[in-house]
Amino acid sequence: MDMLKDLFNPYERQARLYPVLIIFLPTFVSVYCLFEDFRDLLSAAIGSIFFVGISYYLGKLSRELGKKKQDKLIIIWDGMPSTRLLRHRDTTLDVFTKERYHQYLNNHVPNIVMPKPREELDDPIKADIVYESAIRWLLKKTRDTQKYPLLFRDNISYGFARNFWALKQWGLVINLLVLVFTSAIVYERYNFDLGLIPNVVWLSIAVTILIIFFILLITKETVHSKAKAYARTLLEVCDEEE
Repeated sequence: MDMLKDLFNPYERQARLYPVLIIFLPTFVSVYCLFEDFRDLLSAAIGSIFFVGISYYLGKLSRELGKKKQDKLIIIWDGMPSTRLLRHRDTTLDVFTKERYHQYLNNHVPNIVMPKPREELDDPIKADIVYESAIRWLLKKTRDTQKYPLLFRDNISYGFARNFWALKQWGLVINLLVLVFTSAIVYERYNFDLGLIPNVVWLSIAVTILIIFFILLITKETVHSKAKAYARTLLEVCDEEE
């Protein structure tokens, strides 16, 4: 039941499963285009419960790798963007907007008092603990995806970028091997005679190259950009809820 629930969950599909399926897409396309005898077998396999199960566990792997990479990124970023945006010493937000957010969190989050600028300078670690607690409260408050659809979309966008980037090295290795394998098949069957190569083979090559370029486009900066966008949308809830 958990497996089916996850596969029907938009976040699970788009943020965790799609990165894996995109990386393996050229493999499926190449087998389908290059080996006609395997087409029925491949189609049946993709539609089987076995494939659903494999997809589920690959999605879980994507999540675990993404979270491990995220832990390293947080060190590079000097904290999650949502925490950084609440710091007095961070200048991303103007002081008036930041003050509204602090005031809202002061008034609504139980048992915390948002640090003053001097208090943050004197003990930045303690200040971050308070900010992180406030963010956890805000995340819990905004779990309703129907009420906060923009926040949900930004969360998916960040999750997809993070998990896809976490799989980047594997994705490049797998798809470069697919490209080399396809080239070897083309040489063996058609001796690189462009006039003899069928359209389906060109399709296979094009899909593989396209996915390789897409993998290269996802960088740490991409993940950071998505994380900042998600953090901004999350904190904007403080204005919406007044």
